[in-house]
This record gives sequence, C-alpha cells and structure tokens, in this order.
Amino acid sequence: MSTLYMIRHGQASFGQKNYDQLSDLGIAQAKLLGEYYRDLGICFDEYYTGTMQRHLETADHFFQAFSGEKKPCRALNSSEAFNEYDPEVVLRAVIPMLIEENPDFSRDVDSMFTSRRSFQIVFERAILKWVSGAVQAPGLISWEEYAGRVKDGIQKIMMTHGKGKSIAVFSSGGPISAAVQKALCLTNEVSIQVGWQIINSSVTRFKFTPDRMMMMSFNEYAHLEIKKEESWITYR
Repeated sequence: MSTLYMIRHGQASFGQKNYDQLSDLGIAQAKLLGEYYRDLGICFDEYYTGTMQRHLETADHFFQAFSGEKKPCRALNSSEAFNEYDPEVVLRAVIPMLIEENPDFSRDVDSMFTSRRSFQIVFERAILKWVSGAVQAPGLISWEEYAGRVKDGIQKIMMTHGKGKSIAVFSSGGPISAAVQKALCLTNEVSIQVGWQIINSSVTRFKFTPDRMMMMSFNEYAHLEIKKEESWITYR
C-alpha cells in the first residue's frame, strides 16, 4: 500500500488585496512543517500541488526547511484538480437567495466584513446551501462537480503510485474535504463541515492501493503544538 499526505497551505493573507499569497505566519507554518518532517526522517516519492499561489508558496517554504532547497529534488506535479473552490462565486450566487428566504439575514450580510461572527454565519450558511445542491446560477459549479474533479485527481495518483509509495499533495481545505468524503463516503454537508476544522499547514493521511483509499489520520498539526502558542493555529 501507499501513503497520501494531503497538506493544507499555510495561512493566507485574509483581508488583504491578494488573499492567495501566504502571510508571514503562513510562511513560518510551512517551514515548521518541513523541519518537523525532516527531523522525523519522512521521505516522499512524488510531490503534487494545486496551481494556486498559496499552494506553491507552501511547497517552496516547506522544502527550504525540509531539504535546504527551494524546490524538491523531483519536480512538482501541479494540477488544478487540487485547487480550492471559489467562495466568492458561491457567496454572490447564494446570498441573495438566503436573504429572500429570510430578510433578517441581511443584517449579518451587511456586517460580514466588520464582524468575524457575522462573516462566519454568512459563510457557513451560504456554503451549506451550495453543497445541498439547491442552488443553480450561471458560472457556479455544484459541489458534486467540484469534488468529482478532486477525486479524479486523487484517482490518477492512486493508479500511478498505488504500491509502496509516499506521496505529498499541497492543497486546500476543499480538496482535503473531498478526499475525506471519498475515503469515508460522507454526505456533502458533513464533508464540507469537516473541511472547516482543517488547520493551516496540517496534514491528513490516507492509505491507498490502485483501487482503494482508506483514512489513516486527520488534521495533524503537532508541528504547531510544539510552539505552545495558540497564535500558530489558524484556519484561513
């Protein structure tokens, strides 16, 4: 059997003009994970990433600490299959529908960029509405279609590296949620809520063969706990 390590990117630049780049803390988280795996003596046979800036930067900083080089000795395999879904597209499509169903919801929408509580309420309700399959809008793909792309990407890895390999994938919460769904046969709603618990730079592991995938561990972040400071543990 082989092992798939799905690594969530370090903290991105939430609230900044370019969210997709890592924050200073996100860079430190990625390097810390690289140091941690280096000290454990873990080795990888292949490396995959999504194509987003935060995925590539996480891989770069991980390898600076892991091997002393900016890039791994083997080339990164970049694939859009491991990209995050676009939450802005989802919010634009779903928020008007939620307000129509409950006009009081507009209060949280109006304050979502000044109140973390309001943002969380709006975000969670909108995403859950989307994954339920009850929303159709131009340019908006369904969760089923999105997760299907992720699972196809994972299936290609399984078919290529299904015997005695260790594979690292630098990605986001959405693809990790889809991977957990594939392994555990979860509902869409449960899968997306699992994703909200995934910590920046954490690792979720799976065992796999060419035709079977099993959960091994979820949301490992011992490399951050070593710091004994809550500020290292982030979710965006």
